Amino acid sequence: MLLVTFHGGSEGITNVYAYDTTTGQLNTASALQSAPLSGAELRGMVYTAFNEDSYLYVVNGAKGTSTIICFDPPAPGSSVYDFSYVGEFLGPSLSKKGHFENSIGHPYAMVFNGTTLCYVSNQDTNVVAQAQVNSYSHASIEKGCQSAYLNGLTSICPSGGCVYLDGTYVASQDGALPDVDVTATNVPSQYGGLSVSFSEDKGKQEVQNSVRDVAISGGVLFVCDEPSNLIRLYSLTDGSYLGCGPTLPKSPTHLSVQPSGLYVSADDQIFWSALPSSPTPSGLCFTSVLSATSINSNYKVGGITFNGSTAYVAFQDGTGTTGTGAIYSYNVQVPPQSAPVFGTGTPFASGFPDTPEFVLFVNL
Repeated sequence: MLLVTFHGGSEGITNVYAYDTTTGQLNTASALQSAPLSGAELRGMVYTAFNEDSYLYVVNGAKGTSTIICFDPPAPGSSVYDFSYVGEFLGPSLSKKGHFENSIGHPYAMVFNGTTLCYVSNQDTNVVAQAQVNSYSHASIEKGCQSAYLNGLTSICPSGGCVYLDGTYVASQDGALPDVDVTATNVPSQYGGLSVSFSEDKGKQEVQNSVRDVAISGGVLFVCDEPSNLIRLYSLTDGSYLGCGPTLPKSPTHLSVQPSGLYVSADDQIFWSALPSSPTPSGLCFTSVLSATSINSNYKVGGITFNGSTAYVAFQDGTGTTGTGAIYSYNVQVPPQSAPVFGTGTPFASGFPDTPEFVLFVNL
C-alpha cells in the first residue's frame, strides 16, 4: 500500500490517498476515517508497532491544529484501505490569543526513537521537539528544554539565563518568531541552531523557510535545515550538536534512511550519501542520484519511500493548493560501496488537484 499526503488546507486535499502498489489502483482518497480533518495540512507519516500492534501516525501541520493523529490500520486481509481514528497523539499548547506556548507549532515531520521518545520538527517554532511517549495513543511535551547539551551551553545565555520552549531538543538561531508566545534564546549556527527566513504578508511577518524533515540512524538525529542547505546531526544521548554535512547545492526538505544510505530530497534533486553504522558529519558525502527535471522541467522533489529495491518518489509542480504533481516508481540498484542507480521512472499516479507532500509504503 502506498499512502500519499498533500498540501491540504481549506481548498486542498485534507485526507490521505491509498494506492494498491501491485495494480496501481487508487483504492481510496479518504484513507483516514472519522478524524477531525477540516482544513487539515497533512505532512509526514510514520507506521510503527507498539506491543506488537501497528499504528499509523500522521502529522497535521495546519497552524490552528498542529497535531499528530493516531490511526488503527485496516484489519488483516481486509480489501478496504481504511485507517480508523484512535485519537490525538500530540498537540500544542496555545495561549488565549492562539500563539504557540511550547515547541509544537506547524509540525512537519516526526520520527520515533524506540517506544519511549519521538522527535517532531516544527516550522513555526523552528525547533525539533522531544516528546515522551506515554502509550501508543498519547505523547506529552515535558517542561523545559529536553537537551542536556543546550541546558549546559551557558556561554550563550544572557544574564538572566537561557530560555527555551518546552520540549526543545534542537533550537533555533532566531528565537523571536511570529505567533510564538515565548521569545527563546538565539542559538548560533556553530552550536547547532537552525536557521530561518521570513516573508511579509499584508504587513505581517511570517516564517517562510525553516526546519523540515527528521530521521534517525545509529544514535544520531538528522535534521533538514532548509534555509542553510544543510543536514545537521545531533546526538540522541544528550542532544549534543555533532556538526553538519557538506553544504548542499539545493534546499533539503525530505529524508529517507535506508540500508543503502541516506536519501535527501532537495529542490529538483535527490542526493545520496553512504551512512556508516556510527554516522558522523565528516562521513557524509552527497551525490545527486535523481533529477526531477529529467521528467519535467517544472518538477521539484517531495517525499521518497522504499519497498525493497523499488522507490516511490513524489514530484511537485507548483506550490500549495495551486500546484499539482505526480508519483513515479523506480527500480533502484545499489552497487557495492557506491551510489545507487535509479532506473527509468515509471508513472504511478498523476493529475492531482493539489501538491503531493509525503509518500509512505506500508506492507499491508
